Amino acid sequence: MLHYLKIFSWFLFTFAIVGIIALLAGMEPTVTSVRKGLGLMAMQAGVSSLILIGFRLNKAEQLPTKVLLYSGWALIVLLVVVGQIWLNV
Repeated sequence: MLHYLKIFSWFLFTFAIVGIIALLAGMEPTVTSVRKGLGLMAMQAGVSSLILIGFRLNKAEQLPTKVLLYSGWALIVLLVVVGQIWLNV
């Protein structure tokens, strides 16, 4: 599961950066406003960055693997829940 977490974190980070660039370039989201879209993309980039930093700390043996695994997936679930609430409010 740790391998999948790392792949998923890189996807989240990449899509967040591409989304921010697209919104700043003038693309209009169909679901929400540009402001909410930028906020959601920034939150996504922040969560994925935290998880990727966790992988560096794990490699340096400063963060246990189980802590990284459980907290990483918990952050992703929290991102999905908060993101859905944010989009629907």
